[in-house]
Amino acid sequence: MKSKRQYLLAAVVLVAVLVAAGFAVNSFMGFQERTQEPAVAAQQNPEGIAQIPLENAVVFRDTRATVDYGKVAWAPLDSPNGARTDTGLSCDRVYRTGGMLSCLSAQRGMNTSYDSTVYSIGGHLLAERALPGEPSRTRVSPTGMVGVTAFITGESYDFVGFSTETVIAVPGGTNYGNLQDFDILVGGTKLTAEDRNVWGVTFAKDAQTFYATAASGKQTWLVQGSLRDKRMTAIGENAECPSISPDGKLIAYKKRRADSDPAHWDIAVLDIAKKTETLYPLESGFDDQLEWLDADTLLFGQPREETPGDADIFSLDLVPGATPKMFIEHAWSPSIQR
Repeated sequence: MKSKRQYLLAAVVLVAVLVAAGFAVNSFMGFQERTQEPAVAAQQNPEGIAQIPLENAVVFRDTRATVDYGKVAWAPLDSPNGARTDTGLSCDRVYRTGGMLSCLSAQRGMNTSYDSTVYSIGGHLLAERALPGEPSRTRVSPTGMVGVTAFITGESYDFVGFSTETVIAVPGGTNYGNLQDFDILVGGTKLTAEDRNVWGVTFAKDAQTFYATAASGKQTWLVQGSLRDKRMTAIGENAECPSISPDGKLIAYKKRRADSDPAHWDIAVLDIAKKTETLYPLESGFDDQLEWLDADTLLFGQPREETPGDADIFSLDLVPGATPKMFIEHAWSPSIQR
């Protein structure tokens, strides 16, 4: 027969379990409310975009559990984790540089749809088009082009059999179409596999050259592309989601560890001229397209495992043995305004 003390202990444990369960349910429901609330249709002139500085600022997606969840925000570079200013524009992925801001968003409801919108620095809508699936990556070139990657099937790059669509276009101008339809040369041979995919565009400073990931099966390549020739040529293996440095001399990317399951990506940096690669192992790995803070520092987003829908932005100094440091809490999808 149980003593009074045992009954009391059991009651305390039960209450603790119920409180923990209640917290988890409330946390999840809060996340559901934030992420499944229908997104606002494309605004012609979203208030707040015009206030983003053209330099010395970082633009990102706000992931705090507030009414501004999912909104585009910015903070000064000298105090990135301090006060932030939200713009009112909702995006799942955002990138701003030069004269444009690219926003990928989900219109959630009974039939969820996905959109790509591009705005001028004054907040005027320049272009809008539907996406075939979940938004993934976007970049803006110094010469006025926008690259967008979206999933067609699958849930992530770790899902066997996923398919992507990556399009480069000039808002209101030339649309170069799906990069999968470009010629892809690997070792001088044209890649014709039906499962070929292209994702994660980054632009050089000219109006023709870009870099991206091409893939078939379990193999990925870093490719250099030419818009003029509609051709991509493999210049490296096991490289994903490239990002070119501000001076155009280096390319940073994800590099998957051999036979890692689940997938574990480290950071690698390629010196384009020297054709040498430097690896920066990460204890926890990451899954994002890198952004250059400056010539010696990279930024990337990392989801919070304990809080669905939340994330933080970390920085990594490009020195041997460096470990990631917190750059901005409760944030995602950074772009630096230089």
